[in-house]
Amino acid sequence: MIQNLSYDLPGNLELAERIAAEACKDGIMVLAHRVPTLPLEYGTIVPMHYMNPGGGKKVVAAAAPLFATVDENRRFGAGARRAIEASDATVAVLASGSLSHKLVNNELVGDGQWNVVASEFNRQMDLRVLELWRSGRYEEFVRILPEYCTKCSGEGLMADTAMLFGVLGRTCPPRSASASFSNCMI
Repeated sequence: MIQNLSYDLPGNLELAERIAAEACKDGIMVLAHRVPTLPLEYGTIVPMHYMNPGGGKKVVAAAAPLFATVDENRRFGAGARRAIEASDATVAVLASGSLSHKLVNNELVGDGQWNVVASEFNRQMDLRVLELWRSGRYEEFVRILPEYCTKCSGEGLMADTAMLFGVLGRTCPPRSASASFSNCMI
């Protein structure tokens, strides 16, 4: 499915360190690492394949904390916003992949698997979310995000969306439950 996408994306360590420092001020444990052998995940590679095909733009990929809440991810986003505002960098912020993520059952896997809605409930919720976004009703969306991300199988608990809304200055209601996360990009 996703294979053979080569990449050589330069990072922006200065901005990454600023983001980490700002997020730490909000009690979020963040590390801006310098591990050259740690590969990027598809949540960064795929959007960059299409939006940064020459690889000339610097990239800061954010891996969501393993057991973070929606509110912690929102606070990380708020820290990222402060860091971006304090820098002289021109920045685009991307959230990759947050709608419901209920995969099809094994018996439905095959040529038509991408045309199958795995859950009608999830499909209806996704349509509602898209309607809220299209009509600019972000505060309503933010209020349902903690339930939407769990009840609709949000990949990585939709950490990227919570981070994005933090960057945009929107607040998410606190959430006490935690879940495992995959990488996402800001």
